[in-house]
Amino acid sequence: MTIASRPRTIVIAVAAAFLTGILIAATLTVTGTVTFHHADSVPCNSLTSYESVQTALRDEADIIARIRHVGDDVNVTPITADCPDSAERLGYLRVTYATDGERDAIQHILGDEGLGVYVALGKR
Repeated sequence: MTIASRPRTIVIAVAAAFLTGILIAATLTVTGTVTFHHADSVPCNSLTSYESVQTALRDEADIIARIRHVGDDVNVTPITADCPDSAERLGYLRVTYATDGERDAIQHILGDEGLGVYVALGKR
C-alpha cells in the first residue's frame, strides 16, 4: 500500500462506519426499539392506582362531563402510567384540548372540583 492510497482508505473506512451507524439507527427506529415519542411526564410518586382512576372516571362522571363539554376537541382518557419501580399498576387521567381557552376552562373546573387522581393536561 502506498502513502498516496492510505488517505483514500481512511476516508472509505470512515464513510463505511458512518453508513453502518445510520443503518443501525434506522433499523432500531423502524423496529420500535428506539422511539422519539415522549410520553406524558408524570410524577410516579403522585399517582394513584389505575383502578382508582377508573373509579374516579365513573364516580365523578358529572365533573368529567363538564370537562368534555368545554369543547368538541376535549377528551378525557384514563392512562396506565409507565412506572417501572412501582409494585402496582398506577394511572392518571389525560385531558387533551385544542385551544388555550379550553385549557383555561378545564383548569377552572379542576380548581373548583377535585377528581382525587392525577390529571395531565395536554394540547392536541
